[in-house]
Amino acid sequence: MRRDGSITIEVRKQDQKGITIVDVAGVVDTGTTLLLDEHLSALLREEKYKLVINLAEVPYVSSAGWGLFISLLQKTREHEGDIKLMAMSQEVRNVFNMLAFSNLISAFLTEEEAIAAFAQV
Repeated sequence: MRRDGSITIEVRKQDQKGITIVDVAGVVDTGTTLLLDEHLSALLREEKYKLVINLAEVPYVSSAGWGLFISLLQKTREHEGDIKLMAMSQEVRNVFNMLAFSNLISAFLTEEEAIAAFAQV
């Protein structure tokens, strides 16, 4: 677990399915996006291309945060991977829907649903 001011990032691996779970807590904004990007880029360097981003403890995602998720999506898909978002608060989900990101990134209520979605190709 890594904590830096207003954000905490914890990585859990689901080795049996090659899926990595990233638990994020705190505000994802201009001040914390760089730290999150460093953490997620390290996973890509480890060839972890199937990621579930748990946003249950994230009350707000800024445009910088959404940009990071879109960039991450492109990088994972270049390697036959994907990202799934899960457990968004209503406020975060409202912005997600308003920006029409549901057309690009899949979002799920639970970790089990997000993991199961990787099996549906």
